[in-house]
Amino acid sequence: MKRYLAELYKKPDHHKKRFALLASGTITLFIFGAWSLAVFPPKADQPLSGGKNNDSNVSEVSPFQSIRMNLATSLEAIRNSFEELKVGLEAVDFEAEYKEMRDGALDTYGQ
Repeated sequence: MKRYLAELYKKPDHHKKRFALLASGTITLFIFGAWSLAVFPPKADQPLSGGKNNDSNVSEVSPFQSIRMNLATSLEAIRNSFEELKVGLEAVDFEAEYKEMRDGALDTYGQ
């Protein structure tokens, strides 16, 4: 593999693009697989392949519901972060801070 990567720059552009597509596709599939296992873990009463389930009532969440819930949670967290930033910035006196920084810079450079 090291030899292939070392000589990849000598190959034509279409070969480089094909390699890039294959590499990015493999990485994307790996990330999607990890995400799907994290979001939709196999349940204890659900067989991994074939077989029959126990007849218990298990509420399923569709992928779109899961994405919607995750997106709503993420947007709420971002909104809360911006609100905290806004409150923090309101407490800062920028003019006084600027004057203090300016005076310190003038003292440093001897003007």
